Amino acid sequence: MFSKNLQQFFGDRNLIDIHRRMVEEYREYRRRQPSQRDPKITVKGATVNRELECLQCMFQFAVTRKYIAESPAAGVRHFDERRERPAKRMLSVEEEQRIFEAAPPYLRVAIILLVQTGGRTYSEGLSLRWDQVDLENLVINLAGELKTSDSAQPVPLTRQACELLREWKNEQGQQSPFLFPSPCDSNKPIASAKKAWRTTLKRAGVSYFPIYNLRHVFCTRLSWVAPDAVIQRAMRHSSPETKRVYQLGLVHQVREHMERANDKAYQGREALHLRDSASAEECAKKMEACK
Repeated sequence: MFSKNLQQFFGDRNLIDIHRRMVEEYREYRRRQPSQRDPKITVKGATVNRELECLQCMFQFAVTRKYIAESPAAGVRHFDERRERPAKRMLSVEEEQRIFEAAPPYLRVAIILLVQTGGRTYSEGLSLRWDQVDLENLVINLAGELKTSDSAQPVPLTRQACELLREWKNEQGQQSPFLFPSPCDSNKPIASAKKAWRTTLKRAGVSYFPIYNLRHVFCTRLSWVAPDAVIQRAMRHSSPETKRVYQLGLVHQVREHMERANDKAYQGREALHLRDSASAEECAKKMEACK
């Protein structure tokens, strides 16, 4: 009976169109609502997109069970989240040092760890356990729910990262199984570093960017010296093309290669210029004639 009622309610084409417009109106309504965190701004498109995806999943379940013939949420356009994200930017060594000095101790360790390993902020960084860190073989063995199968590959540690982790371990003692324990419960990892990260950037005088961008910084710096195969392995990507999403600040590299191309093309000869190739005297005569 319930199934038949749903089929009748959603089965008519006119009703489906009406319900789709209702979903679209909800989408616009939610986007205009003030944010709970900051009433001065509206709800982000990313938040509305997640709600739409949940709604679409529910309707698709009903379609699969043959409760309804068609999902009224199918085809409803999502917001472009890329427009809302902070612009990606490369982090200079000088900025990195200022951030490091302004950060609390645990965040200093996390920053170095993320910059030196390219790990994802929470699943591969702030939630790490000490039994995953092999300081003898200089690797981190990831476990648990990872983004892809390639993410399970061991993460190599640099000497700098190892020295830092040894010092951090000695300072912590054996009070918690986690590298970054929660201040409320040492048997759990820290839940979030967003507030501390934002405060640290403000103290350091660095414009805000998500802490996840440290993974982009790692990829970019490695691309200066390593081939694509090494970068793919270091980032644990399934495709070598994915690195292009993470590489930042390549303008100076492009300029450097353009200069090298000019050197090869002109081979010491004077490159293109605005002035006439004629002699200065001939140019003066031409200018006088134009007057």
